[in-house]
Amino acid sequence: MSEQQKPRKLTRRDMLRLTGTAGIGLLAAACTTPTVVEKQVVVTQEVIKEVQVEKIVTVEVEKVVEVSGAPTEEGITVEGALWILEQKDFHPDYNEWIRSEITAYSAEKDWPLDISYIAGFASGTGEVEKIAAAVQSGNPPDLVLHTFSAEQLRNLYVIDPVTDVVEQVEAVYGPAAPYLKQTQYLDQQWWVVPYHQRAGGGYYRRDAFDAIGVDLQQTRTYDLLREQALQVSDPAKELFGWGISVNRSGDGNSIINRIKTGWGAGYQDETGQYITTNSPEMIEAMTFIYETYKDPKWANMLPPGVLAWNDISNNEAYLGGKIAYTENAGTVYAKAVIDKNPVGDVTNFLKPPGGPVNQEFFSVPDKSWYFLRGAKNAAAAKQLVLDFTANLEKMNEMLASSPAYALPAYTNLWDMSEFIKNFEVAYQQKSAALDESGIDGFPWPGPLSAAMIAIDEGGIYNDMVNAIITDTPIPEAVQEAHDRMVVVFKEYGLPGEQA
Repeated sequence: MSEQQKPRKLTRRDMLRLTGTAGIGLLAAACTTPTVVEKQVVVTQEVIKEVQVEKIVTVEVEKVVEVSGAPTEEGITVEGALWILEQKDFHPDYNEWIRSEITAYSAEKDWPLDISYIAGFASGTGEVEKIAAAVQSGNPPDLVLHTFSAEQLRNLYVIDPVTDVVEQVEAVYGPAAPYLKQTQYLDQQWWVVPYHQRAGGGYYRRDAFDAIGVDLQQTRTYDLLREQALQVSDPAKELFGWGISVNRSGDGNSIINRIKTGWGAGYQDETGQYITTNSPEMIEAMTFIYETYKDPKWANMLPPGVLAWNDISNNEAYLGGKIAYTENAGTVYAKAVIDKNPVGDVTNFLKPPGGPVNQEFFSVPDKSWYFLRGAKNAAAAKQLVLDFTANLEKMNEMLASSPAYALPAYTNLWDMSEFIKNFEVAYQQKSAALDESGIDGFPWPGPLSAAMIAIDEGGIYNDMVNAIITDTPIPEAVQEAHDRMVVVFKEYGLPGEQA
């Protein structure tokens, strides 16, 4: 184990710095975890009684608690209850499938279970800091299913390496997807167990664009997409072509970073040592964003209130038939299929476009299992993950619970899974999911580092775009963001700017 990987006690300043909230003028959630008394109903075989339970609160939760405690046939016992946190996606059927399957599995093993939802979507909500505080307090969850950055959690000494588990899954399905190897395999160790890749990109109403004679599959730049979105819009019929916000959210962050990368702008240089935000390319990219949302020429393609949208808003608007194009996680399409919403039948996937410098760049992220350091029930958590991830029948059931949102995270699973092979919208994403280039528009052209994660968590580029949208001169907003990013880099021991 390297010195970097050895656990040490974190100070409050360490916690704030590593979660990206120090030195940039933002309020951070407290690292101390409040203690509250909750009422729970505890079920035994003989009686039902109400008791008082003192519990460390780390996240907003909905809880299922089942109490028993006999050893399993494998000899694995559970101390207290197996505590699992599950990210709550915009897809109730998928969420409930995972929750109910884990509940049934734990009952079969006769393991006590405490499974809780973590509210999803919001960027910078302090979830990482709260989980890190739980680890520091010696009371961590046993297992987390989420989309966190392995780099960030490793730097916080929150997670344990899981190479042995991943290797057992790869023995069944072949190597993990190239992009996951780039981002989750650090210091020659796996720090997460990939569960599935998460589809995301452009989703559009094929019928609406067919009606104006446009094959959107040929569109590879945002400037052309903008023209076509305006052409397809009909406000009188409540159909708007550009269903994308740049408000702070996962989807808003994504398009900001795709546009800046498409225009050849980067927040940092290739080495990851220097901030390069204040550049002509960034000013051009931000000018494109400003014009898109503020120039009256484009007003007819923008849904009412689009600049105040969050990650749920564009899902709801698309599923309601109000927008013709959006960029989203695959949940928007999967939910349409599961709910038999007619919009699902006319939806196509589009690998999002780029700009005049970079047109073709894409990556498919993941939802993974995280083993928290110091967890009391690591053996039970490991067994659950293997039984859920390396079991083809159960994997197919999970993939089917969220059609074309949950995608195979392992190379051979694309052809091993009968469900994926026979679901066209899912299978057409295979080439993107297995793309070895895997360019992430946020840190490009440099590496993803703790300093860059801090910039992302701190919302610095969101503040830049918000300032521009509210009419701060673009060069001024870009310069201010540049200066703030330099401060963060220096806090991480990087030069930040050329001498």
